[in-house]
Amino acid sequence: MKIHNFILSIVIIFTSTSLLAYERIPNEQFACYSNFNKMMVSPDGRYLLIRNTVKNNECDVEKEKEKGVEDEMFDRGLLLLDLDTMETTMISDGSSGGGVSDAGWLSSTRIWYTPRYQTGKTMKSMATFAMNIDGTRRTIIKEGGYWGQVIYDADYDDPNHVYVINNERRNIIWDYYRLNVYTGKKTRIAFGPDIGDMKGKAILGSLTNHETKLPLGMLIDVGLDRVLYEYDSKNKEWKEHFRFACQQPGFTPIGTYKGKVVVSGSKFSPSGKLLEENDTNAIYFYDMDTREFSNKLYQDPRYDVDGLTGSCRQASGGSFSRYGSSEIAAIGYESYQQEVVFFDKDAEATYIAIKQLFPNDQVSLESSDVSGKVMIVRVSNTNNPGDYYIVDLYKNSVNLLYQSRPWLDRSKLAKAQPVTYTARDGLEIPALLTLATKETDKNYFIILPHGGPNTKQYIGYDTWVQFFANRGINVLQPDFRGSTGLGTNHYIAGNQEWGKKMQDDITDGVLWAIENGYADKDRVCIAGASYGGYATMAGLVFTPDLYRCGINSVGVTDQQQLLDNFAKKASRFQSWDEEPLLEWGDLSTPEGQEYAKEISPILHVNNIKAPVLVLHGSNDYVVPVFHARDLISKLKSLGKEYDSMFQAYDGHCVTSCGEMANLEYLNKQDEFLEKYLFN
Repeated sequence: MKIHNFILSIVIIFTSTSLLAYERIPNEQFACYSNFNKMMVSPDGRYLLIRNTVKNNECDVEKEKEKGVEDEMFDRGLLLLDLDTMETTMISDGSSGGGVSDAGWLSSTRIWYTPRYQTGKTMKSMATFAMNIDGTRRTIIKEGGYWGQVIYDADYDDPNHVYVINNERRNIIWDYYRLNVYTGKKTRIAFGPDIGDMKGKAILGSLTNHETKLPLGMLIDVGLDRVLYEYDSKNKEWKEHFRFACQQPGFTPIGTYKGKVVVSGSKFSPSGKLLEENDTNAIYFYDMDTREFSNKLYQDPRYDVDGLTGSCRQASGGSFSRYGSSEIAAIGYESYQQEVVFFDKDAEATYIAIKQLFPNDQVSLESSDVSGKVMIVRVSNTNNPGDYYIVDLYKNSVNLLYQSRPWLDRSKLAKAQPVTYTARDGLEIPALLTLATKETDKNYFIILPHGGPNTKQYIGYDTWVQFFANRGINVLQPDFRGSTGLGTNHYIAGNQEWGKKMQDDITDGVLWAIENGYADKDRVCIAGASYGGYATMAGLVFTPDLYRCGINSVGVTDQQQLLDNFAKKASRFQSWDEEPLLEWGDLSTPEGQEYAKEISPILHVNNIKAPVLVLHGSNDYVVPVFHARDLISKLKSLGKEYDSMFQAYDGHCVTSCGEMANLEYLNKQDEFLEKYLFN
């Protein structure tokens, strides 16, 4: 197996660096994908299990567009590294027929792994195996099926068993088992809730009791309702515990700590009366037997801490548990940096110590041993795609293991800064501002609204932003109203405001940038993908004098086509088939039909004054390609200036397509910007 340059084993030396002279980053470096690597520390901290791509981690664009990436990118090997001797043992070379699709630890001396599915094999032939790290006592612990099984707890007193969930009995619904890691024998300890037809439903989360290993509860999305079911261990049955509606006050269980349930949201009395309505999700302890909440443990005044924004859409965040325990040690969430709320004081002290080594970057824990002293941490930022270190507090060492996109010189990438501006109606809009790395004679500017639209601006490395910044363009990425993670009011304020107040927020971001010297008023462009592509077209048709150009990637242009029979078209595995009726519009009403006509860019193309670049994948099943083709037809018939590019083998993407498609999209944008923004 080729593992060239994978393990560097270099103790990191921290030095100050000065900004290097500007250098144009080739589009190939933005278009390339980095190798996949998943690193897992053994429970005792002695070994590292590494599932990795078997090719060299170097930038080499796959020329065959039908492939997308090199064949080797799908070949994942499995490697065991002894952290005491730094010797490696190959478990799988990742070659055809021998690749590994997933793997993990069962104990400090035993692992599980699932071979990569090979075309032509029957589903029955698929299996998950367990074996000792020396290769002995190999056995099957799960047979067949697309779905795997997940370890949710371990037993420190019994290394022969772990506790798993899987849905081999029934799609979607999980059942709970005690699994013998040597024989593969499973003993069911609890059924999941059988609540009838699961069509249109989705599991949003589950709770288990660390002491008994039995389930406590499960939150299920049922249309516009969220229903918390509780497990009665005495009678071995599930029953409805609490129900709340999308965009109404509610709470979401997110884990347990020392036997107490931790919830995120608002506070209620045992009878269900609302006691504390929180705009941003607050954290409480909750007793499922008495239905009583503790006093508020934590609340960020501006950002949701995990849970559901507005009791509807997933907020940013998630809980972290130590190996072998279902109890949470901390909750992480995003403001415009990584935030962490700790329950475990030892974990907090460890995090603070590591964060001091990387004070200007985001640090996230990827894996650790039982003690929490040996761990894999990811260090990243808007100007760092990700560096992975192994931290050993016993040895007081920090070693660099792996870099994502190592061909990108971090010193040449732009670091975003959080800013806030005020929309015309007084709503505060947080945003990321990334300044160009190239000196120019003008403040070239692009506003880049995110997709969704009911998501939050991603805080991390962004290929598209770095491409623009490297070409000499300042970039603003706003969390306009309707975005999640910023509380209920900010989210609900976006209801049926496509092309209206949501668009005003974007317009006001441009005006703020002009007023504060980040943009020249005659050198402003708008770009975006998916909803961002819609916002691009809405900006060009509703504020045509504001923009010099627009780049619409995989964007919605016809709201009527998007919403027509939307709930029935949505996948049964999605948890958002009815929410858009509240958020995006409802064609079943005359008002909804009129709204869709009013805000559909395809019906207002005659207003466009600026040239537009249309990028779309022919295999886009999220925003079908007719949105782009119909737009181009209208642009052409009205004599509007435009350019376009379609990718035959790709779909809903602009910088995450196949490598050659990425490269062609970037080259096309270079040409477009040179012609219409810079000249």
